[in-house]
Amino acid sequence: MTVTASIEIASSPEDVRAKFLDFASLPQYHKGFFASLTPLGPVEPGNKIRVVFSSGQKMDAPIEHNTPTSFAWTGSVPLLFTGTHSFNFEPSSTISGGTKFAQEEVFSGALSFLMGDNAVARKFGFPEKTKKGWEGYNDDLKAWCEAK
Repeated sequence: MTVTASIEIASSPEDVRAKFLDFASLPQYHKGFFASLTPLGPVEPGNKIRVVFSSGQKMDAPIEHNTPTSFAWTGSVPLLFTGTHSFNFEPSSTISGGTKFAQEEVFSGALSFLMGDNAVARKFGFPEKTKKGWEGYNDDLKAWCEAK
């Protein structure tokens, strides 16, 4: 099961990535889905990032990769589900010199069906709530990146 949300930003992929990786500034521009993102050591594969959601839930997720075009971590609730969350920074095809910023999470495990397109998932609304939260973050990142 996969959930995605993307936005076009009038700022270069390098600049959007640099702003995204400025985790200490997150509370200055975003008051929504993510309460904080705190690297637990250098931001490189094998180290962890503490992800605190606005709901109060937190996890220490291993960083999968940190490249010029993508950053990802994998979080899990043991035996229930695992999700690899990617943040992608690609040149925009609609804004000259801009960025297509996309979030994607691929869920697996026993409860991953709750993030799918089925009757149970639709009843609880988990995919829609997640996507809405990400879209709020995307909007906030865009505003921060495009501020003069």
